[in-house]
Amino acid sequence: MSEQTFVVIGHTRKAHGLTGELKVSIEDRYLEDFLKNERIFINFKGSKMPYFIAGIRGKGEIILQLEEVDDRDAAIALQSKEIFLRTQDLLKDDEREFDVEETPALEYGYLTGFQIIDKTAGEIGCIEEVLEMPQQEMAMVKFKGREVLIPLNKILILTIDNQKNTITMDLPEGLLDM
Repeated sequence: MSEQTFVVIGHTRKAHGLTGELKVSIEDRYLEDFLKNERIFINFKGSKMPYFIAGIRGKGEIILQLEEVDDRDAAIALQSKEIFLRTQDLLKDDEREFDVEETPALEYGYLTGFQIIDKTAGEIGCIEEVLEMPQQEMAMVKFKGREVLIPLNKILILTIDNQKNTITMDLPEGLLDM
């Protein structure tokens, strides 16, 4: 039996949310291959492990749900790993459609890494991740040793300083209380 050959098509980034989803980066030239395959391989502990794709979504960033990866801890174990397809799984040139639809990016996604400062409470913490929720985008921030979700909307945001990577907000009273 001949040895299988693999091609790196991208990599996993961070766990997303609490249900085992992962943010992934896929090279543009392999995006259609990725979207049309039901299985990918992830380099895990020196072996290329097969994972079946349960769902793909996202605006700008690709959010991937894999079968049997159903909680945040399982997703964290797969962070920052290379994603592969077998060369035989790549599309032939005549199978390509090239019309991968562009999905709009998260409006506040670029704020990841920014420091949130509340006009009353002062420094809150650094935005670890911007999550897409049904009602609005939320900033996940570590505050006093726990993860807190802070709504990102025009009403609460006073200023965004792109030079200092800070966002000044007027947070509702009680939002940070436990």
